Amino acid sequence: MKKKIVVGILLLATVAFGKKEEPDYKAYILGDSKGNIYYEYNDETKLPLASVTKMMNILVVFDEIHKGNVHLNDVVTVDWEAVSAGGSSIPMKSGEQFYLVDLIKAAAIKSANNAAYAMAKYVGGGSTEHFVEMMNKKAKELGLEKELEFHTPAGLPTHMTKKPMDMGTAKGIYELSLHAIKYNDYMEIAGIPKTTIKDGEISLKSTNHLLGKNGVFGIKTGYHTRAGFNMSVASTEENITTVTVVLGGKSIKIRDNKILELMEKFHNKYKNKEITNKNISLVTIPVKNGIQSEVSIYPNKNFSSIITEKSDVRIDMDRDSYIEAPVLPGTVVGNYNVYIDNKKVFTDKLIVKDSIEKKNLIQSLKEKFIKN
Repeated sequence: MKKKIVVGILLLATVAFGKKEEPDYKAYILGDSKGNIYYEYNDETKLPLASVTKMMNILVVFDEIHKGNVHLNDVVTVDWEAVSAGGSSIPMKSGEQFYLVDLIKAAAIKSANNAAYAMAKYVGGGSTEHFVEMMNKKAKELGLEKELEFHTPAGLPTHMTKKPMDMGTAKGIYELSLHAIKYNDYMEIAGIPKTTIKDGEISLKSTNHLLGKNGVFGIKTGYHTRAGFNMSVASTEENITTVTVVLGGKSIKIRDNKILELMEKFHNKYKNKEITNKNISLVTIPVKNGIQSEVSIYPNKNFSSIITEKSDVRIDMDRDSYIEAPVLPGTVVGNYNVYIDNKKVFTDKLIVKDSIEKKNLIQSLKEKFIKN
């Protein structure tokens, strides 16, 4: 009887303290546009990127456009390598011609693999392999060579490319996304929900179903069976720009809902608060021998920060005890430091914005007479 009771307790313990159920995603990260991370899970583990790889592809293409090496209206003749890429694609025949800008749109919006290969080969000087080298070179320039590794221009799995899978961490994709949102020309395309290319012959519909929701304006989705459902989302809401990355979601719905959940959690807790405004005075100081007895002192710059309701915000000033007339606009009278939760986060000058004349002899004598 005693033995049976012990067995029953062990069984209950196994149920109560058994193996933790795996989440429906493999990694995530949410941070702001300044690089501050607020939520993360498994964000330093390398995972298959799938079509999120195309983000680096498109950035390299835009780099070459900005350098003047290629142009948006260049005519690209596609070949068998691009046509046979497989997976998500647009209608394309070997020998057919496309404007480079249309290939960018197809890769960025519809996540077309054949478009990604076509522009990679064109921008890579006729070599897809050389273009992939350019992708890895850019990763190194951004300090992300340990976070991201590319073997293809589109992120297709090994059984389709005969090459290793493109891999990266959620943190690496977050950092790459911060770089991407600086490219206005890329973001204009990434934020298009649907459009047409090739004079209206080909329709494109974005694979990013969150566009327009909660301020979402980009950036890139990805999927294959080994990677799961991936996405990097850029959003500007309540005057805060954030980037959220989810890798390895078990479904589109799970991936998208996790992103929305993280964004909602963030905005419920954090707000972008103005700490200093260069048009709002912080303090006044006495003026010696001036036609005014005191002058207002202003911060030289505006400063805002993402904080919670419980954040302790403090401004410490080190300023002159008085200023001698005449006073000129822009005169520096000290500096100040902003502390949030006892951590110094910003330093700036204190300046005078008004001019104050020195009292003349008659004014000085009159003032002396009144005092006496």
